[in-house]
Amino acid sequence: MVAVQSLRDRGLVIFTPLVQSAEHNVIRISRRDIQDRIVNFVSVPTNWTNPSAAYFTLRVVNIQESSLTNYLMSPQVIYLWHTLYDKLKLKYFKMEDCDVALSFAVWVTDGIKIRQENRQLRFRFNSDVDSAEKYSLTQQFFKDLVNSLPRDYASFLKRVLKLVQNGYRPLVEVEVDMQFVKAEEEIQMPDPKEYDSDSECENVNIGHVKDVLEHAYPNGLTVTVMAEALRCNPEEIEDFLVELERQGLIKQVENEWIRVDTTNVIVCVCKTFLLELINKLPTSSVRECPPTIAIITCLFVEKQSVDAIIDDSTTMHRYRSGGDSNIYTLGWIGPHRVVATKLAVIGDSREATTSAGSITTRLLGNFQHIEHVFIVGVGGGVAHYTDAKKHVRLGDVVISSSDPDAYVFAHKYTINRHTEAVDGFVVNKWNPKDNVISQIASEIDDKFNAEWAATAEELTNKLCSALPEFNLSRPKPEADLLTLSIGGGNMVVVPHPNQERSYPVVHVGPVGGMAAYRRPLTDEQGPADAGRDSASQLRDRFAAEYGLKAVDAGFNSVVDAINGSRIDSWALIRGIADYQHGQSRVGRSWQWQIVCLCWRAGCCCNEITNFTATNRSRFYELSLKSDIVFRIMAINLTSNFIRLLCHFRRQDLTNYKVDHDKLFLEAKRSRDHAAVISHYYSVMSAVIEEYFNGNFHFVPPTDPQQTLEEALQLLHMRIGECLKLQAGKKCLDIGCGIGSVMKDLAYTKADLIGITIAANEVEMGNDDFRKSGISNCKILEGDCHKIPLESSTFDAAYAIYSLKYFVDLKPVFLELNRVLKSGGLFVIYDLIKTEKYDKNNREHREIVEGLEYACGMPSLHTRRSYCRNVYFSSEMITEAKICGLELVESINIEQETGYPYHYCFSSSGLFIWLLRHVNMNFFLLSTLISYLISFAELLHILPNGFGEFYKVFLAGTVTKIVDGGLRGILSGAEILVFRKN
Repeated sequence: MVAVQSLRDRGLVIFTPLVQSAEHNVIRISRRDIQDRIVNFVSVPTNWTNPSAAYFTLRVVNIQESSLTNYLMSPQVIYLWHTLYDKLKLKYFKMEDCDVALSFAVWVTDGIKIRQENRQLRFRFNSDVDSAEKYSLTQQFFKDLVNSLPRDYASFLKRVLKLVQNGYRPLVEVEVDMQFVKAEEEIQMPDPKEYDSDSECENVNIGHVKDVLEHAYPNGLTVTVMAEALRCNPEEIEDFLVELERQGLIKQVENEWIRVDTTNVIVCVCKTFLLELINKLPTSSVRECPPTIAIITCLFVEKQSVDAIIDDSTTMHRYRSGGDSNIYTLGWIGPHRVVATKLAVIGDSREATTSAGSITTRLLGNFQHIEHVFIVGVGGGVAHYTDAKKHVRLGDVVISSSDPDAYVFAHKYTINRHTEAVDGFVVNKWNPKDNVISQIASEIDDKFNAEWAATAEELTNKLCSALPEFNLSRPKPEADLLTLSIGGGNMVVVPHPNQERSYPVVHVGPVGGMAAYRRPLTDEQGPADAGRDSASQLRDRFAAEYGLKAVDAGFNSVVDAINGSRIDSWALIRGIADYQHGQSRVGRSWQWQIVCLCWRAGCCCNEITNFTATNRSRFYELSLKSDIVFRIMAINLTSNFIRLLCHFRRQDLTNYKVDHDKLFLEAKRSRDHAAVISHYYSVMSAVIEEYFNGNFHFVPPTDPQQTLEEALQLLHMRIGECLKLQAGKKCLDIGCGIGSVMKDLAYTKADLIGITIAANEVEMGNDDFRKSGISNCKILEGDCHKIPLESSTFDAAYAIYSLKYFVDLKPVFLELNRVLKSGGLFVIYDLIKTEKYDKNNREHREIVEGLEYACGMPSLHTRRSYCRNVYFSSEMITEAKICGLELVESINIEQETGYPYHYCFSSSGLFIWLLRHVNMNFFLLSTLISYLISFAELLHILPNGFGEFYKVFLAGTVTKIVDGGLRGILSGAEILVFRKN
């Protein structure tokens, strides 16, 4: 018996050869439990004399970069060889059972001939590890193993040993089965160049020229631009242009060549931007049946495929020399009027971002009844080498879903300054507010997938007839090769975990994109591999970190434009063409699947009607049963009462009003309201976030059916336009609260900095920015009398319902003048007293002073100097002018819309009636809320003091805002624009 002492807490790693031959070798690497680390006993039968097989036990300690042979002979490793009989070897080392297995094929050479070898990894885990974790650990182990795959056996086995030694604690053992493949069983190994999306061509041909023109469509290209794109001389492509023109595929317009849509296209050539958008289209058809669904594509074949499934279609191509062209196809899919367009350029370049965003914005601006947007196109599937359910195959379709984020785009990378390796991603995240599309997609079952496969084949035949120039037939199943880059321009082929599946399926989950990154990465297990495709490695890390189902070429500007246009329902539909980003050369052979995704989009269009109709019928049914139909814009605190109880159950309001009274009196005495305001918002911030959409300011709607959130978003966008916000500009938000206005203005790409006095608002707001993936917004804690920012650094600033908290505006205006650049703009949108306010009128005083007390505010300011026998020394326009801020524009939104600023409250008579009666202590039907509050306080469901808090600080505030507006003594919907002299 031999005793081997364990040297570290990591336990023992046992290296055991199971099969040894010239054609087939099996190695088992297992882990000795850490509890047995003191002594490891190995029994040695005395009659084992056959040297045909052997095994050894070793303790792995600090594997260096020396060869495996030298390492095994080092003094830090104690090993012992024992001879075994073959039958005993097979008895004690069973190889058929494992938890997870995967294999891959590689080419190996002995210097004379090259042969293909199949390597299978069999994993066994602890019994307490669940199935999902087993698949996940195996996936990561495999990626770590083949990252810059070692070329010799010793280094390969050493890599496996190191991985088991340094981590993967739930892993008990892994078997490495290496066997040469017979010549007739060899797997076809792909050419790595087929997975390249680089536009550089060794020999330019007519297909390359056609591809460039299709990519630019609906724009045209000059010969010079095409030559630059193909990196060739202009003379080389002129003959190809002539031939394509002869075939009727392209035409020359002015000095540019443009791809021709051979399916019933109306081409409009214009030289001015203001030419009528929809030329030759009957105006009445657009007005009577405006499209409600928009479909956005990128590739020419995608647009053609979408057009082929649109019934009664009419296509308008508005061409403009030099770029900025648009194409729209209008028609019907099922019961829906739709419009489809194509992007000219996509990607992360400045030109591509600007072009894609502007095309999307114009589309949604020209067709203002759009309710749903589909971004349809190819993408790259995210492979899972072990889990059949998670694995996305070529020909499948991925529909974006907020799980947790619908679209994630990595626009920057964080670099380790010591290793110069990428160690993180800087991302933006987007989610639709209405998830009806993903909800429809998630209801897909196996029966649907089977029907889909049959229908897709029928649709394929239809499209092949309509588009004979494209090969839309499905490639053979063996063409779906799952490859993995191993560095040096080499690849390995991995069998699919769901190899038996022969039909496409629909997946629902996050979709992502990445900005280009070309710097080679440093391998932690070895030296930098210059031949490694760093983009592929980053893509795998990015997809794993954010749980992506598919990766595309980068549609962040499109999604951002959709959000900026306030479209609540949208989704990306990605047909999987490769395992990169959908744009590789090998992906072209899988364009057939665009047929499937187009059909899926059509199904979603049809389903939306049934889905939304069902929801609407339920809503109207409930409304009729209650005989009460509230106006859409009303904020109904009554309906949210249970949620309000749950929130305030965590608050201590026993002394809230007492503390508020003391702080308010001290503020009146000292003329410093910072403490009482901070006390007020310590509780109200959460209420504002939950029940007022994060904005405790108000705006008239443009129509009665508009929600408060929609109206506020339009207000914020208008303020952004007044301030001329755009990328590269810096803007300051005075009294930003939790940053809801900043969040609405983030689409401008301006750098937005908010200042608030409440520490909890800083934490809440910045946390929300992080969760939303917004990188250009930040909230700081500070006093606006002493703004903690450098002078002359901001292009713009705004104060929305925040100046009412300052006793004296002059110090604030002076600070704004200091931080603004010369010519900088400043917008005020606030609650103010009007000329109708009479200090001698008791009712006026009760309304205004009651509101000031509830919110902890000083006396409200006025727009003008005199208000019915009262002079206000701190009025806005005069003080601003004294401080170097000149009024340049005044916009009264109440006069524009015809609705009052308090419409969100006063539009519901029942809501106001309930609030007034609660506030007046009536004990009739309307006292239900008061009764519930008192009962909850008695049972300690709510803290003592909540009833008084509700009456004074919630219901009392709302009723005074409405009463002040109804009597004309308060105004809260005027935009004042100032410029720094």
